[in-house]
Amino acid sequence: LSTTEYTYSSSKTRKPSVKVYDYKGNKISSKYYTVSYATGRKKVGKYKVTIKLKGNYSGTLYAYFTIVPKESKVEKLTAAKKSLKVKLDKVSSQASGYEIQYSTSKTFKSKYTKTKKVSSYKTTSVTLKSLKSKKTYYVRVRTYKTVDGKKYYSDWSSKKSKKTK
Repeated sequence: LSTTEYTYSSSKTRKPSVKVYDYKGNKISSKYYTVSYATGRKKVGKYKVTIKLKGNYSGTLYAYFTIVPKESKVEKLTAAKKSLKVKLDKVSSQASGYEIQYSTSKTFKSKYTKTKKVSSYKTTSVTLKSLKSKKTYYVRVRTYKTVDGKKYYSDWSSKKSKKTK
């Protein structure tokens, strides 16, 4: 497939291009296969592409691609005593919620990093509590969508930093 991951877009049906190669690594002409795509390729989820070989070749191949939710971002950070108020950029209903990571490490090393889950995409303001006073915290966010029990994540946003009071 030309790509195995797309970002959600409300107006675009996704259709990656297909190239098929034989066991020697030679490209097979498209006249020797047909391609069919799963339906509903606008929504977040995993989709199957079926390639049926014909002519000099036989068999059926399957390939998959995913559509992940659109990325959100941290709009604003407001410092308070031992806390930070995080204002998020609202995303569409093609996200179930957000994950907010905050850390005293610029690189988000796991020892210094915590993650807060926000289960509704409609929530755009969250307060991070029980932080250390007069410490700089780095904050980033990503969206997720749960489809058939599996979570699909956007990329992490760029980080923002703020010193607590």
